[in-house]
Amino acid sequence: MKLTHLLSDKLQAQFLGILLTLVIFSHAHAQPLDDVRLEYQATGIVATIRLTAPIQYLRHFPASHGKTVEIFYERLPSTAIDESWLDNELRKSPPSTLIPSFTVATRDQQTKPKLIIEFDRETDYNITSGKDERSLLITFQPKLLTMSSGALPALPTIKPEELSAPAANLTEEESSIAENNKKARTHMVEGRDALQANNNEIAVNAFNKLLLLPPNSYTQDGQEWVGVARERALQIDKAKTEYDLYLRLYPAGEGAARVVQRLVALAGLEDTNKSSYAVTEKKQQPPRRLFFGNLSSRYYYGHSKIETTAPFNNASTTSSQSLVDQRMLISSVDASQRYVSEEYDNRLVFRDVNTQNFLNNQPSQNRVNAAYGEIKNLSKDYFIRLGRQSSSGDGVLGRFDGISAAYGNTNKINMNAVAGTLSDFSQGSKPMFFGASINKGPTSVYAINQRVDGMTDRQAMGAEIKYYQGGRTAFALLDYDTYFKELNAVQVLGSVNAYGGTMNFMVDHRKAPTLSIRNALNGAGTSSINALLQTMPAESLRKLALARTATSNMGQIGLSIPLREKWQVSGDVRLTNTSGLPASGLTALEGKLQATPSRGTEMGVTGQVIGTGLYRDHDIWSGSITFNTSSAVNGYSIYLYNYNMYNNGWTINTSLQLYRQKDQFGSMTTRTSPMIRGAYRIKEQLYFDLDGGLEFSDFTGTQQTTKTTRIFYSGGLSWSF
Repeated sequence: MKLTHLLSDKLQAQFLGILLTLVIFSHAHAQPLDDVRLEYQATGIVATIRLTAPIQYLRHFPASHGKTVEIFYERLPSTAIDESWLDNELRKSPPSTLIPSFTVATRDQQTKPKLIIEFDRETDYNITSGKDERSLLITFQPKLLTMSSGALPALPTIKPEELSAPAANLTEEESSIAENNKKARTHMVEGRDALQANNNEIAVNAFNKLLLLPPNSYTQDGQEWVGVARERALQIDKAKTEYDLYLRLYPAGEGAARVVQRLVALAGLEDTNKSSYAVTEKKQQPPRRLFFGNLSSRYYYGHSKIETTAPFNNASTTSSQSLVDQRMLISSVDASQRYVSEEYDNRLVFRDVNTQNFLNNQPSQNRVNAAYGEIKNLSKDYFIRLGRQSSSGDGVLGRFDGISAAYGNTNKINMNAVAGTLSDFSQGSKPMFFGASINKGPTSVYAINQRVDGMTDRQAMGAEIKYYQGGRTAFALLDYDTYFKELNAVQVLGSVNAYGGTMNFMVDHRKAPTLSIRNALNGAGTSSINALLQTMPAESLRKLALARTATSNMGQIGLSIPLREKWQVSGDVRLTNTSGLPASGLTALEGKLQATPSRGTEMGVTGQVIGTGLYRDHDIWSGSITFNTSSAVNGYSIYLYNYNMYNNGWTINTSLQLYRQKDQFGSMTTRTSPMIRGAYRIKEQLYFDLDGGLEFSDFTGTQQTTKTTRIFYSGGLSWSF
C-alpha cells in the first residue's frame, strides 16, 4: 500500500497563484466537460466522459478500432437554462498502463457538436451512451484480460527465505534489508495460513503488517494477496481498491494478469459484510491525494470588410466599411484535488472560463462555472456536495450555489436532497429553491419548490425512467408545474440496433422557456419581480408569465449504418414547431409586447458519409448535406471535412462549408467558409493549436445587396497537469 505520486506543497502553492490570477479574466461560455474517470467492469476497463448538461449520443466513427475517434451528439432540450458551450476544451485521461492514454477535446459546439478522442496508440474500443444522459462510455479490452484464463491460485506461493552472509559481514543497510525480508516472510506465512483456515480478517491484518514495512522482497506479493483476503472477507470495495493499487504500482508484475481477472470478476459486486470487519478498520492504507486539471489560454481575432449597394436619389450607390469585429483572450482553468482512502473519495473542484475583450465598448466578464467541495463515503453510502455546481437533474434549472446530498445504494433505494440559489448570471433577483428525489433502480421521482422576491417562481413534480439492455436504450422524463397547473416538459428518447447499425429517436414537448414567474420579465422595463408586484396582484403576474411562455414540440429520428470496414453513412430527420405568443403588457414597466406569430413547422434533413484510411492511416474524411424548410426560410448547407494525423506530432484539420437560403420575401443569402486548423503536442502535457479561415457572404434583397469578406484566426496553449 505504498503511495508514490504526491504533489509537492511548492507546486500546489504555484498553482494556486496561477488560479487566483485567472479569476481576474472573464468569459460568457460554460465548460462542457465535467469529469473523465476509469473503472473496472465485467465488460472491460470503462472510461466515463461526463458532461455538464444532458446530451443525446448520435454516433461515432471509426466504429471500433483506430488512433482517433469522433463522437457526435446533440444537446438535449432541458428544464435547465441553456448556455453556450466552449470549443477547444481539452481534458486528459487518468493514468493507466493497461489502456492507452487519451485526450478529449470539444469541437463545433454551435454547429455539429462532437468530441475528438485522440489515443497515444492504436486501440480497440466500444462506445455507448451512459445511463444518466450526461455521459459517454468508452470500453477497452486490455490484452491482460486474456493472459490468465485458468483457475486462480487459492493460496500464495511464498518465496524461499533468502540466505544472507553472516551479520558481521553486512553493512548497516544490508542488515536492515535482511531483517525486513525476514519479518515480511513471517507475515506472508501468517497470512497464507490464515487464508487456508478461512480466517480472512486475520489474513488481512497479517498482509497489512507486511505492507507497513519498508519495501522488501515480499511487498509486491503482499499487495496482491491483501486484495484476495479482503475479497474473501466480502470487503468488495476495499478489495477493488487494493487490486487497483497493485496495477498502478506493478503494471508489469507477475500477478498483473491475475489481478485484472479478479477485478473483472468483482465488477458490479458490492460489500455484503460491511459491519463484520470493524477489527481491521485501524489498519487502513495511507490515503492518496491527487491533484490534476487543465490550464488554457486562447486568442481570437476577426476582421470584416462590408460593401453595401442600395438605391439613392434614383441611382445605385455603393458604400464600404472595414472593421475589427473580434479581438479577445479567453482563458480557462479546471482544477481538482482528490482525496481517496478506504473510507472516502472526496474532492475539491474549481472551474472558470473567462474573456478579456480588447474591443472598445465591449465588456470583459468573469464566469466561475464550478467551485465546490464534496464528500463521498464509500462504506456508509452517503454523498454531500457544497458550493457552485451544475444541475444533475431532478428539476433543478441549471447551475446553482448550494448543497446537494444523497444517501443509500444506487442499485436499491437512493434518497437525494438539494437546496440553493440559481447562479445563471442573469439580471435581477436570484431564485432560491429546495427539492428532494427518491431513486429505485431505473426510476426516479422528484419534487421541487422555487421562490423569488417572496413569491412562488416554480413548483413542480416529476419523474424519470431509464432502460438499458441488449443494445436498446430509452429515457423518459415528465415535469409538471403544480403552481401554474401546466405540463412543463415531456421527453422520450433512446436508441436501438437496426439494419446493421444504430437508430436513435427523440420526442420532446415543453414550455419554452421553462415555466417560471420570471418569464413575466421577458420584455419588461425592469429586471425585478418585486417591482412588478408593486403594480399588479400575484395572479395577474402569473397570467403575464404564462402569456410570455411558448410551447415547443420536436421530433427527431436518425440512423447510422457501417459500410464495409472504413465507411459509415448516416441520416437524421428533425421536425420542430414553436407556438406564437399573444400580445401582452399594458404599461411601460410591464413592457408592451405585440403578438408573435408561430414559425410553423420547420424540418431539417441531414445526410452524412464518413470514411477513414482513404489517403493515409488514421485520416478521417466526411461530407454532409442538410436541407431546411419552413414557412419563413428554405435552404441547404454542405459541409466537407478532413482530419490527418502525422508522425511528427502534428494533426491538421481542413473544412469547407457552403450555405444558401431564400426567405419568404425572395431575398437570397449565400455563404462560403474554408478553414484550416493545426495542432501540435509539444510535450505529453502541453498542447498548442492554431486555426484560421475566411468567410464570404452575399445577401441579395429586393432593394439592397451586401457583400462581406471576413478573415479570422485563433491560437492557444493548453497544459494538463
